[in-house]
Order: sequence, then C-alpha cells, then structure tokens
Amino acid sequence: MRRFAAPPVPAAVKESVQNLGNSVKSFSFSTYFEEKHFWNKANVGPFFLLLFFTPTIYRSFKDFYWTRQLRKLNTEEIISDRYEWLKLNMLKDEVEAELLKQVPPGGVQALQLGPA
Repeated sequence: MRRFAAPPVPAAVKESVQNLGNSVKSFSFSTYFEEKHFWNKANVGPFFLLLFFTPTIYRSFKDFYWTRQLRKLNTEEIISDRYEWLKLNMLKDEVEAELLKQVPPGGVQALQLGPA
C-alpha cells in the first residue's frame, strides 16, 4: 500500500510555497509603486514587460475577436445565400410546371413562315 502513496514533500519546498503565499498576501500596490522601493528593491521586470507588450496583446485579442465574428458572419451569409438560391429555383420550377400544364395535347406546333 505504501508504494501508491505520494513521496514525502521536502520541508524546503513547503517553506518556499508558504513564503510565496505570504509574499502574495502581503503585496501592496502603494508600497510597490513608491519611487524608492520601485527603483531599488522591486522586481520591475514583469511590470515593464506588461507595459511593453500591451499593444501587441491588445492587437492580438482584437484580431482574434474580429476574425471569429467575421467568420461567423461569413457562415451566416453563405447559409442565407443558399436559402435564397433554393427559393428562387423552387419558384422557377413551379412556374415551369404550370407552363407545362398549359401545353396543348399535341405539343406546340412549329411556326412556318410563308406558304407551305
């Protein structure tokens, strides 16, 4: 039964996870962005990376959104066009069927010009 149990977690890992949790809980924007702390002690890498990549991230989300919306619109237009085509062809078939009912029994005689 012991072989199915998870291996024991080293104490150092537990402590580092607890320290990480405590540092996240104790985070304060006012302290982080205070000028002296910001330039001397704070880890500013993630902040500047976010600041630098914000236009790219925004553009990517915008392109993703509009691509999805236009693809959906394109699908709707294709379906609408197919229904329109089907409706027109059904009307055409009905008109042809009615005209065929009006043909005389011997068929339409050929038109001859001049004396026969």
